[in-house]
Amino acid sequence: MREKELTVIVPIYNEEQSIEETIGLINNHVNCGILAINDCSTDNSLKILKALQKKYKNLRVISKRKNEGYGAALKTGFLNSKTKFLSFLDADLTYHPKYIPVMLKLVKNNNLDCAWCNRYGGHINRMPIERKIATKAIVFLFFIYTGKYIPDVTCGERVFRTKSMLKLDPKSLPNGLDMISALSKRIIHRKLRYKIIPCDYAAREGSSKLNAFGDFIKMVKNVIFEK
Repeated sequence: MREKELTVIVPIYNEEQSIEETIGLINNHVNCGILAINDCSTDNSLKILKALQKKYKNLRVISKRKNEGYGAALKTGFLNSKTKFLSFLDADLTYHPKYIPVMLKLVKNNNLDCAWCNRYGGHINRMPIERKIATKAIVFLFFIYTGKYIPDVTCGERVFRTKSMLKLDPKSLPNGLDMISALSKRIIHRKLRYKIIPCDYAAREGSSKLNAFGDFIKMVKNVIFEK
């Protein structure tokens, strides 16, 4: 069965414009089970997901009763994944799922704990300029506090051994969009084995949920204080 080895987690909050294509692309490129976490969307995302379950038998949906944030949705996915490996990516079509099998192979063949993408290593990066500046600042700060040059600290497409994710105490990770920077800091601080591969990064579908200033400050705090 597709879901025996890998679960791909997709956090969803008001992604009605892109969720159907996202699920379709995952099924076309990855041999996996899919776990969609609906973070109390107010648009038609849940209705679309329920319809997609009839088409894709490997799709599970967990719908939260209140909106708790991107990080909280991912943590729900982590704690409900029963496969040996787990992966995640956003539902806005910025990340392509074709990189997941590449990362999974790297993790398996090199006995790694995790792998993730570098949005600055591919041929295309459609990230808005202000976000590029902010993410590069995070990379610089991360180097100052860890001594490790990580070209993309806040990338949201990754693969983990599930047992390795549990070493990071996912329940205590932040609930917001800044969760990814905290995850990166814990990976380094707790000495997990990892590799990073280049990827393209497309323009997003729908409106961004990022609070440019507020989330940036939270990410900075994570880089400084997370252990």
